[in-house]
Amino acid sequence: MTTFDSLAAEYDAGRLGYSNELYGMLEGYGLRANTPLLDIGCGTGLASGPLIAKGHAVTGVDPSVPMLDLARRAYPRAAWVEGVAEALPFEDRSFGAVISAQSFHHVDRAQAMAEIARVLKPGGIVAIWWKHLMGDDVVKIVRERVATELGVEPPRSGLQGGFREFYAARFADNALRVIPWRTALPLSKYMHYERSRQSIRGAFGANAEEYFERLENRLRERLPAHDDPVVALSYTHYLYLATK
Repeated sequence: MTTFDSLAAEYDAGRLGYSNELYGMLEGYGLRANTPLLDIGCGTGLASGPLIAKGHAVTGVDPSVPMLDLARRAYPRAAWVEGVAEALPFEDRSFGAVISAQSFHHVDRAQAMAEIARVLKPGGIVAIWWKHLMGDDVVKIVRERVATELGVEPPRSGLQGGFREFYAARFADNALRVIPWRTALPLSKYMHYERSRQSIRGAFGANAEEYFERLENRLRERLPAHDDPVVALSYTHYLYLATK
């Protein structure tokens, strides 16, 4: 099975962050820079990097040591701890805020939510989010066509079918924010992103390299002739907020 240990370099080279509007919503909800903050499934520190830059005291937790090593290199002021969401290695009521970005679909959600409730201080903030390509995004359409050509059901990623465990956790002031975001990046960086997707490796197995090659060729057919053309992407963020 492909793990993020083996995908850390591709992840670091290709993963995009999240919209400025999303971080503005966190602040609008009450997140303050002097609040001890836990980032669950932190990976390389992609989600908490903008918060560290604003002075937040961040602790990141992730099961992948190679990912944590990259986080330490990028953000030496933060604390990066090996651990899993279902059994957080922290004392009760240790944090004033907990975030988790694009990672909760990899864990036992109910157990992870119980752990968040345990380590969060009364009045603390929970923020969990995913981003998905919009249904009419050209890249999404092309990669689904390539999957079909190869006889593979286009793999899903992120949250599917709602987030019942979030609402069952009985936090207060539950809110869902839906945030559109348009961005762009060089094709070479986007292909690093595709290569970092665990769901792709699992779905295509030994044919993963053929998928990557076909996808890059199909995208180049649609983009201006250039060694490294720019790929436009249209995302929707789903941001779940609550307080303890």
